[in-house]
Amino acid sequence: MSKALFIGTVALALAACAGGEAKETPNTGGATVSSSERSLASGTRINATIQDELSSRVNKAGELVRAITTSDVTNDRGDVVIPAGSTVSLVIDQLEPGSDQIRPEGRLALSVSSVTVNGTAYATSGTLDPIAHTMKGRGITTDEAARIAAGTAIGAGVGQVIGKNTKSTVIGGAVGAVAGGAVAVRYAYRDVVVSAGTPITITLAQSLNVSAR
Repeated sequence: MSKALFIGTVALALAACAGGEAKETPNTGGATVSSSERSLASGTRINATIQDELSSRVNKAGELVRAITTSDVTNDRGDVVIPAGSTVSLVIDQLEPGSDQIRPEGRLALSVSSVTVNGTAYATSGTLDPIAHTMKGRGITTDEAARIAAGTAIGAGVGQVIGKNTKSTVIGGAVGAVAGGAVAVRYAYRDVVVSAGTPITITLAQSLNVSAR
């Protein structure tokens, strides 16, 4: 083999090796990630803020909630994978009011649906740290008012049976009203409210690959 032909063969071999390395780069999790992508490992923490107020009086399970990342999210190499200002889509799993009789603290559970980076949405999943919220009383609703009325009627009926006179009916009615009021307070709903701008922290449940730009 001539010297010129040998050099040319070596050059082609080196070029082929270089091309193969450019196609795939192993990530820390053992999977291969395209050189045009950046990856976040499972367990990565993302800080964001809820954009719109949530209330168990208005919002229901299954609705989407929007959050915005408050800082860049980087991988172990220091590359920015999710820039600050990116949108995180959440889904309401549970959002129910509380009462003294049934779950005083109510129920609140959100899950991660996707993250949008540079206009592209990437499906992902994750868990959220406990979300700061308040409990807001609804006051006496139609249901509670009906319970008070029912309690008053029962009390008045008892007064009639026992006393057979107007005085006992009045007393019985008063007792029934008090009892009905106690029932209303016991069953009165207090809504779970999450204010707009509430900070949240998300922990990725799986790795996330995002196109590098």
